Amino acid sequence: MTFNPENLKKEVLLSKYVTFRFGGPAELFFEANNVQEFVQAINYARENKLKWFVLGGGSNLVVSDAGIEGLVIRNACRDLNMVNATKKQIEIATGFPLEKLVETAYLHGFAGTEYLSGIPGTIGGAIYGNAGAYGRSIADLLIDAKVLFPDGTIKRVDNSFFKFTYRSSLLKTTDYIVLSARFQLEPGVPAEINEKRKEILATRHSKHPNQSVGCAGSFFKNLPPLPGETRRRAAGAVLEQAGAKQMSCGGASVYHKHANFIINKGSATAKDVKSLANMLKAKVLKDFGIELKEEVLYIGR
Repeated sequence: MTFNPENLKKEVLLSKYVTFRFGGPAELFFEANNVQEFVQAINYARENKLKWFVLGGGSNLVVSDAGIEGLVIRNACRDLNMVNATKKQIEIATGFPLEKLVETAYLHGFAGTEYLSGIPGTIGGAIYGNAGAYGRSIADLLIDAKVLFPDGTIKRVDNSFFKFTYRSSLLKTTDYIVLSARFQLEPGVPAEINEKRKEILATRHSKHPNQSVGCAGSFFKNLPPLPGETRRRAAGAVLEQAGAKQMSCGGASVYHKHANFIINKGSATAKDVKSLANMLKAKVLKDFGIELKEEVLYIGR
């Protein structure tokens, strides 16, 4: 299929597309199921001077109660998942869930993606925010990617193009769009890979809200290492010391098992979440002199 402006939907509520389960309407909405549609929709928005936003898996987002102006393009592109068994490489479309990369690697006996197990969102979103865990990030695996440039051209760029830093990349301040990405993995033993995946998922499930709970994922970035240390300090530990688990605002509250998760108790709004986040930041600043910074993105009107 190709993109047709007549297929744009109007005033689509975004609550069903984001993991926090709230958010106002998209003025215009289009779901792209292949790269051709995706590129055409973005080019249409650019040519018609429409504001536009690419939505992936909907995690890591706080969508305004007033919604999003312009065109929201949902990247549901899953038309490429190519494995090179000799080189231990996977090239995959960015609309796939990140878990698809982990699963594909495991099924082919490739090691290296286990630490990404259970992280919500799409591959595109993971590259955008340099997602990771356990001291590693997706930047450690990325070889190169096909990128749509603002002038409408598509080029393959290497890892250095993205200027990856902790939970960030060049994509956060530019209009480049990643269409597919290629990852380098290592030979592994499937049984061992699966065991490691299971351990990581069990740890996540013991601490993190399950998928039935509205939540964006980790809310604040972890803190820089202390002098002489290399690992970042967990924001959740500092929040817990500040009494975060007892705090709430409207329909939003801090998760009782992990202080770096804000959850939707069923009636939360973006305003509730932002107010609670500001309360948490103020408390940590007052108690410890530490300035927390959001990992989530606030988007919309």
